[in-house]
Amino acid sequence: MTTDQHLPNWADTELSNDLPVLRSRGENQDLEYMASFPTNTRELAKEIAAFATSNDGIILIGVSDEGELLGLDDAKTSQGRDQLLRRAEGICRGTIKPAITPRLCFAIENDNVVLVLIVPKGRQPVYYSQNIPYLRHITEARPAEPHEVLEFIRDWLPASPEREDSTSLLSGLVSDLARILTDVLIYGDEVKERMVNPWLDLWRTQYGHLSAELRELSVSEVAISNNLSDDLKELALKLDEVANFRMYLGCGEEFDLVLSDALNAARELKKKYVDSIPLSKDSLHSAVSTITKASHQLGDLAKRAEAMVAAGRVDEIQAEASGIGAHLLRFAYFSLDKIAVGLSGALQSIGHQLHLIETMRIYMDGGRSLNAIVEKVSKLNDELYHLAESVK
Repeated sequence: MTTDQHLPNWADTELSNDLPVLRSRGENQDLEYMASFPTNTRELAKEIAAFATSNDGIILIGVSDEGELLGLDDAKTSQGRDQLLRRAEGICRGTIKPAITPRLCFAIENDNVVLVLIVPKGRQPVYYSQNIPYLRHITEARPAEPHEVLEFIRDWLPASPEREDSTSLLSGLVSDLARILTDVLIYGDEVKERMVNPWLDLWRTQYGHLSAELRELSVSEVAISNNLSDDLKELALKLDEVANFRMYLGCGEEFDLVLSDALNAARELKKKYVDSIPLSKDSLHSAVSTITKASHQLGDLAKRAEAMVAAGRVDEIQAEASGIGAHLLRFAYFSLDKIAVGLSGALQSIGHQLHLIETMRIYMDGGRSLNAIVEKVSKLNDELYHLAESVK
């Protein structure tokens, strides 16, 4: 071990004295070893980002994974040390988002120079390297799961000086995103029934509107600061492709691929940013209230349906039934297992059937197509009634 009086002025005395102890501890939640300065900057960036997300940490560059002292030959010259510091600073400033500022210094043991990075836990909830969020997990940096990212954000918000504004903004963005993604999936899952006009043009137009909403969300400060912007823009682009797809004879397979790509992206985005946040008690109560209210509305419609057909008001039956279905579907795409196992699936089935009543065609067939609409409303009314009773 090098004694204090033999240390050059560019070496940190305290860390040099502590270096043998740090090496003997082994890698753990707050200590990482690296044998050399990595040529791939991502390797160091993810370690720094992980500590910044999780907890204060120290990275020793010039120490093997087993704690063996290796040193850095480059650090033995002033020019070499400057280059190492500049490379580390560039990673912290450019590769890691948001930027983080660790303390950079050199320690010496037995004439071997080690670069020491002392990384503080960051002021922001999550830190990214190449758009991937990282956290420290015992002895390694690993990508954070979507639900972990949201947990970090939730934990951070109450401690933030801008707590109320930040909470409101982030909550508003997630709420808007949930609504948009749910609408994308609702219409996407009904594509087979809506592949004829006017329904095809209407839902393609709807995708155009949803794409515009996503673009508007993507440039908001809260989306940018929480690293959501790129994902929102990517889905907006895919929805644009669906909305503006040029139809031609025999294009079905190509169109299906474009639509499938957009729907998969929407599902992934929903899973990443929405599904990992469990519904609050208030939301669960709202779901039950919505199901109960919809059951009453549909029951009333079923009682009036035959008279409405006789009065030539079939289009009103279709519009009202479809509207009830839309209300149900906006809850059906979330996990409602806390209310009842399998509730989401059952609600989706009833909701889609109701929503699609508006697409049922009326023919000059002696009233059979009119009766089919009335019978459909009656059948779904029975199903929804039993479902509502089961969740009271």
